[in-house]
Amino acid sequence: MLSTNAFQKGLVIQIESEPWQIVDYQFVNPGKGSAFMRTTVKHMKTGKVVEKSFKSGEAFEEIELGYKKAIFLYKDRKNGIFSLKDTKERISLPIETIQWELNFLIPNTELDLINLDGKIHGLKLPAKIELKVIEAPPAIKGNTATGAKKTVILETGHNVNVPIFISEGEVVTINTQTGEYSGRS
Repeated sequence: MLSTNAFQKGLVIQIESEPWQIVDYQFVNPGKGSAFMRTTVKHMKTGKVVEKSFKSGEAFEEIELGYKKAIFLYKDRKNGIFSLKDTKERISLPIETIQWELNFLIPNTELDLINLDGKIHGLKLPAKIELKVIEAPPAIKGNTATGAKKTVILETGHNVNVPIFISEGEVVTINTQTGEYSGRS
């Protein structure tokens, strides 16, 4: 059993006999009343995201996930298409369930598909991924204040704030958990 004080992002727990993945969590200790854990959880089978609160110290059963190595091939209007590395079997996942992850996927990206009860229910991206900047406004002379940022468009179509010295054609490293710039390649 797993207590609320052991919560981590990405952990999958059983709530009311259903698998839920912790997307975000925050410990809250109000002035009055008992402490609790405020969480954002995603249902592993339906993709539904909800906020739930739990009493501090409440225990849950952790669910072990299996992973299958795969390669992202392409996306069409309804699905993201993946190929398993070992069997070359093609697997499709509805775009609604992998909307966030598609911001960082280009063809031939290696990743892990999440296997739960013999079915694929999502994907796990690498912590950081390198993407090319396809559109970047020029840095304006004199706009060099410390920490100045500008918004660029990556090859996946995702917008991200980067330092003003980043230019079109450069490859940048993006944190896939937050979607933020984390460095230059």
